[in-house]
Amino acid sequence: MAKKPFLTDVKTLRKRALEHTEQGAVTPGHRAKRDVVIKLLDDALATELVCVLRYRRHHFMASGINA
Repeated sequence: MAKKPFLTDVKTLRKRALEHTEQGAVTPGHRAKRDVVIKLLDDALATELVCVLRYRRHHFMASGINA
């Protein structure tokens, strides 16, 4: 695999980012299976929501300096 130079030119980066926005996030060159990706993202989101709810519960349950 040949190494490509890293782009630091902001105008070039923006131009490349906007070239195919109409195609959406999943382009024809995307090799992953769509249903697997959606399942992984759903699982990650569910984990984050559980962590936020747990954090909020601990926040409201804690009281005093030693909590």
